[in-house]
Parts: sequence; C-alpha cells; structure tokens
Amino acid sequence: MKLPKSFACNLLDSKMRRFFAKESNKWNEKGPWRVPSVCYTLEHKLAFLEREHYLTGHYSLRGIFHDWEKPFLYLTPWITDEKKIQEMHRKFSPHHVGCAKTSKAEHLIEMYIDWDCASITKPDKPLNAFETLLHWYPEFIRVMLPVCLAMDITAVKPEIYIHPWHKLNKDPKYNAYLYQQVQNVLKELISRLPSNENQLKLMFNQSKRKNIIYCHPTEIFFLVLQKQQQNLGFDVNLQDIRKKLAEVEAKFQVKTCFTHSTLTKPNHNYKQIHRNAFAV
Repeated sequence: MKLPKSFACNLLDSKMRRFFAKESNKWNEKGPWRVPSVCYTLEHKLAFLEREHYLTGHYSLRGIFHDWEKPFLYLTPWITDEKKIQEMHRKFSPHHVGCAKTSKAEHLIEMYIDWDCASITKPDKPLNAFETLLHWYPEFIRVMLPVCLAMDITAVKPEIYIHPWHKLNKDPKYNAYLYQQVQNVLKELISRLPSNENQLKLMFNQSKRKNIIYCHPTEIFFLVLQKQQQNLGFDVNLQDIRKKLAEVEAKFQVKTCFTHSTLTKPNHNYKQIHRNAFAV
C-alpha cells in the first residue's frame, strides 16, 4: 500500500527533526544511550521517508513502519546491550543483508533507500547506496548492483567517495578486485538482457518463482525496475535500456580501480520526485 503522490511533508526541515537531532547528539556509550538512540532512529525514519518519496514517488506503509521496533527495543529496560538490539533488528528485518526473510524486490528497494538516505542524518555514514555497497557489503554486489542500476544508474560510476581509513583506500589490490567484481556483474547482466517483450515476459515468469536473492542479476534488475515502473508510472524501451547499461559498462572499462571523489549531497526537496533514467 502507498499514499498518494500528491501527499508530501517537509519532514527534514521541521521542529520534530531538529528535536530528534538535538537529543540524539546526547548519545554516550556509557549512558545515556536509550533516548538518544530512539531519537537517532526516528530522525533516520524521517530521512528514509523523504528519500522514499524522492525515489519512488510516494510514502508506503513499508516505509512508515521502517525500523518500527527499534525504538521500543531501545526502551526495553531488561535489554541492556545496545549492540544486541541492533543485531536483533538486522537478523529479523528483511531490508538488512543477512536476514533470512529477504526474498522480494520490495525488500531490496527498502535496503537501497535505507543505504541511500543514511548520509542525510548520519554524519558517520556519508555514502550513497552504491558507495555503501562497496564499503560494507561487497559480498552482496551480485544482488545489489542491479538494484543500484535500476534505482539510480547515474550513481554507479568509477568515481566514488572513499573513506581514507577504509581498505578500498589502503589496499590497491582489494580496490582493483572489487572494481573487477562490478565489471563482471555488469557484463553478466548485459549478456542476459532480453531483446523483445516475449523474452522479458518469460524472464518475469521464471524469476517470480524464485527467492530474489537467488535470481540472476538481470532478473533482479528487471524485477526492481518493474516495481519502479509501477511506482512512478513510466514505460521502458528495451533497446534504450541496453544502450544506457552499455554506457555504464564503457565507463568502467576506462579505469582499473575506484578513484576518490568528493561527497555527493542527497536531494532534500521533499516535493521533488526523481525521474528514473530508464523512463520513456
């Protein structure tokens, strides 16, 4: 379920957001951490909703209930370990890598938005979704790279923000290895692109019988793109899709590793809706 596209709130430029930000800054590992952690989570929820509206054109019930149980867990007096709460949340939330419940395109889209909105309210996490994938979840490249391409193909590029203390910066061989992984998945995705509508329908029929985690990158790409078509109401052209993906692949053939770029600030206009690059 989703709310109308016309319904949008200025969640980030509000007294509520400023209150959450002020209280979350009081966090201290030795205490207090409960109320600041609640406010940190609620501020993140506001950022998630704004980014969800920007990327999908609406707020959804899935977005409204995003991380809903974390504030209650933080306030549960008999749970005294904050890290334990975070582990419990990741274990049972399908928008987190490693959760056994992750099985649908909606879960991967929520994961993408969760990553992409973090830099809005979390100074310690100044990365977009593609950069987050490379920094923290490289084992998930085969699954989430197609999602990154379907959601915002312009963010998938060789120039990314790299934490100076991260292995991507300190180990050139590791950097080159991840770069090659991205190239391989791009090549594999493009090699299986359907050439006509009948092949696309056949792909959908085959992929929808499977857990999305175990789908081919091309299947994941089209399952997510289909959801975005439904969200934003646009059509696609298969030849145009092939051309745009080939352009991304060509950019990755010029270099051999990821290079550092300045931080990209996410869009904050709560009324604006992102135009998907594959829309015709």
